[in-house]
Amino acid sequence: MLITNTPYFWKKKFHLFTLVLLPFSLIYFFLIKLNKIKFFFQPKIKIKTICVGNINIGGTGKTPLVKKIYDELKINQKCCILKKFRRNQIDEIKLLNAGKDLFTPKRRIDGLREAELQSYNSVIIDDGMQDYSFKKDISILCIKSRAAFGNQFILPAGPLREPLAEIKQYNIAVINGDKNKNLENILKRNNKNIKIFYSNYVIKNIGTLKSKKFLAFSGIADNQSFFIALKENDVEVLSTKEFSDHHKFTEQEISKLINEAKIKNIELITTDKNYNNIPEKFKDKIYHTILDVKINNKTEFLNEIN
Repeated sequence: MLITNTPYFWKKKFHLFTLVLLPFSLIYFFLIKLNKIKFFFQPKIKIKTICVGNINIGGTGKTPLVKKIYDELKINQKCCILKKFRRNQIDEIKLLNAGKDLFTPKRRIDGLREAELQSYNSVIIDDGMQDYSFKKDISILCIKSRAAFGNQFILPAGPLREPLAEIKQYNIAVINGDKNKNLENILKRNNKNIKIFYSNYVIKNIGTLKSKKFLAFSGIADNQSFFIALKENDVEVLSTKEFSDHHKFTEQEISKLINEAKIKNIELITTDKNYNNIPEKFKDKIYHTILDVKINNKTEFLNEIN
C-alpha cells in the first residue's frame, strides 16, 4: 500500500488547508516559545557538543551525516554519538553502528553527562536542536535541496518545526542534493554568517547492483530520494513501493513483495536503514544499498567543526 509521508499542500505556498490550519500553527508557535524556557536552566557540560538537526520534519539526512562526521572525527579524537532513544527508531540506531561509542538515553542531557564521565572529547548529536536542556557548541542544519522548506509555514499548516528565523541558531548548513541558489538565499537572509556546504549520497556497493533489474521499496521519510539515488547511480528500477518512515515489515508484506518480484523476474532492493526492519529469514533474498555521504569541500567542513 502506498503511504504518503507528508501532506501535499505543504509543498504549495497558498492552499485552503494552509489557511484553515494557521490558527493551530500559532498555538504550536506559542508552545515552541514556552519550550525555550529550558534555555535559562542549562547545566554546565564540558564535553564539546556538535548537534545535527533540522527545522522541518521529514527526511533531511541527519543520521547519515552524523555517522559521516563520527567516522571522520574518530580518526584523531575520542568522540561518540548521542541519539535519544525512541522505540520506533531502532532502525536508525542500528544504522549508526557505533558500538560502545553510541549513547541512546531517554533524555539527551543524561547521555551527555555519561559521555563526559567517560572522558569523550566530543559528541555528535543526532537531532536535538529543539531540545533546550543543553548547550550546543556547533549546530548543523540539514536540508534536502529538492524539498527545501516546503511552503515555509510551521506545523501543522506547513512542514516547519520552527520558523525560518531560527536558522540564526545554526553555524553550518548542509544541503543534500543539487545546488539550490534560492535555498541559499533563504539561509543567508536569516543568518548572514552561516557556512553552506553541499552533500550527496554515494552507493558504496554499486558493483553488486549493476546489470540487475529491481523492484525498489522503502519506508523512509523521503522515499523518492531513495528511488532517485538509485536511478542517478544507473541502477535499473522497474517498479517502486513506498511505506511510512521507520516501517517495521511483517513476514506477510515481505512475502508479497518477493512474490511480486518473482512474477516480474526482477530482484528486490531496499535502503540500508529499512534492511534493519526486515525479518531475519528474508534478508538473504533482498539487496540493500550501503550509502556513504560525500561532502563537497570536506576539509573545509571538518575545519569548521574541529
